[in-house]
Amino acid sequence: MKQIKMHSLSYSSSFQIGDAKEIEPNADVLAVQKEGGVSSDKGFELDQYPIFNTTIPTTPDPEFVVGEHCHHQKNISVSTMDIMAVSTSSVVQLGSNKKIDSFSRLKHIRILKDENEDNG
Repeated sequence: MKQIKMHSLSYSSSFQIGDAKEIEPNADVLAVQKEGGVSSDKGFELDQYPIFNTTIPTTPDPEFVVGEHCHHQKNISVSTMDIMAVSTSSVVQLGSNKKIDSFSRLKHIRILKDENEDNG
């Protein structure tokens, strides 16, 4: 590969060149938007929202499948990769991997001003 362009990589995501045995990215994200701004993060603790306390069920390992493959060339070759964005527990990998176990939990809160509120 001659060139990789990646515009954005964020929030527990990974860009892996080469083989790996296991990749386990995860993210707990609480985003609060309040008209007029948020003066403090008090009252917005993760543990008060059930989504962050829920046990995520595991997925059983897939069954072993016997197969025959004919690789005419041992390499995969491309000249350029252009990746716009990788976000929130995602993986871009150039290579092999035995297991990727990824999850994210996101709670987004928007607090809007009351239209009847006196803006003084």
